[in-house]
Amino acid sequence: MQELSQKYDILKVVGHGGFSIVFKARHKEHPDKIFALKQLDFNFENENSKEYHDFKEEVAILKKLTHPNIVKIYDSQILDGKPSLEMEYLNGETLESILKREKYFSIEDTIDFVKQIASALNYCHHYQLEATSATNTGATQAQKHAVIHNDINTKNIIRVQNKSGTYRYVLIDFGLSFTDPDAVRRSKKEEGMAEYKAPEKWTAAKVDTPSDIYSLGIVLYELLTGQVPFPVLQYKPGVAMQELEEKHIMAEIPDICQARMNAFELKELVTIDHCDIPQWLAELVKNCLKKNPQDRFKTGREVSSFLHRGQEAGAENPLIQLLTRETAGEGREIVNTAYLEIVPNILTEPQHFFITKDLTTIGRRAEGVVEKAADIAIKTSDKFISKNHCQILRLTNPNGAYTYKLQDSEPSKNGTFYNSAKNSQRLPQMVKAVLKEGDFFWIGNTQVIFHE
Repeated sequence: MQELSQKYDILKVVGHGGFSIVFKARHKEHPDKIFALKQLDFNFENENSKEYHDFKEEVAILKKLTHPNIVKIYDSQILDGKPSLEMEYLNGETLESILKREKYFSIEDTIDFVKQIASALNYCHHYQLEATSATNTGATQAQKHAVIHNDINTKNIIRVQNKSGTYRYVLIDFGLSFTDPDAVRRSKKEEGMAEYKAPEKWTAAKVDTPSDIYSLGIVLYELLTGQVPFPVLQYKPGVAMQELEEKHIMAEIPDICQARMNAFELKELVTIDHCDIPQWLAELVKNCLKKNPQDRFKTGREVSSFLHRGQEAGAENPLIQLLTRETAGEGREIVNTAYLEIVPNILTEPQHFFITKDLTTIGRRAEGVVEKAADIAIKTSDKFISKNHCQILRLTNPNGAYTYKLQDSEPSKNGTFYNSAKNSQRLPQMVKAVLKEGDFFWIGNTQVIFHE
């Protein structure tokens, strides 16, 4: 164990809550390196304790998370007897601070926010942990290992301004997160800011990825209206907390459109007679806030899918019109829901593309080039992606449904890798791989996920 003061110079306190404190710190051995240092508010007796072992296991997974909208965790240690995390320092502002000043977000900024954070939760909730196979030494296999954040609120999301003037939203504070819903301790389930806690967290029921979705819904409601659905004046145990628990478990969510109109009138001092929230966006928030976790979006992937369908269709009734409908002959109507999800990285931003043709080419978008552009032209700086890199065949079955197959028939210079591990198994020129929900492939350094 080490003393905090022996290893770091503390520059300032950047945040604190009931369970932790976060410092802006400079490493004494590397004074050019600035970190966010988070120290949890409980003690480990020694490094051989089960609690410390569990902590190290959780952090080992968190350190592997690499996503532009997730804070990067570098290291963990015990400082002054307390578990501590060394993290990326973000020169930005929390949503809580922004809302105090701006009162609420525009529709455009809210959509930008949910697009980025849903992408981060998609990555966490469908995290693929590569592990060495016990039966085949050296081989790797992907194991689903969902990471549940467990404490999503406006204090734990930072907005950073890019050089271009656009914003990047970053999910921070994974100190209460966990990766095994069946093994998580009850005390951990009950933690997190009360205004954002899902109904199942109040009743000590199983906490899983839909619990994060509920908390995201609370944040979205707050961005659009300036306040959470069930505000708390006094954040202390007692009658107020009991009333808040009952509201989260039983009470209807106050109408989001009326709440936004009230917030607008209070800020602008003018009366308005309409709500500017698109119906599909209001429906998205409503689904996030369902009382029963089985009725909500299950993961960030489902939120992203609904959002992109809403933007694509511009539907007045999202439950009826969000899916693209086509006629499959003889009056049969089928629903084409297939699309590709482009997983973001340092070179590529999150993107979604619907598959609408029987032969769809996939490649890198070249600015200013119109001729010979791919049907799905990915906006990326990844030079290892060709302008026509691979293709997807859409075949109509006798029942009118579709089968989708991935091929690299040109073939591409750098290869298409249809495998759980990046750049490990190149798709041969003569092979057409059948795609199923959740299958993914790599082109260059960019991962592409197929959804039906």
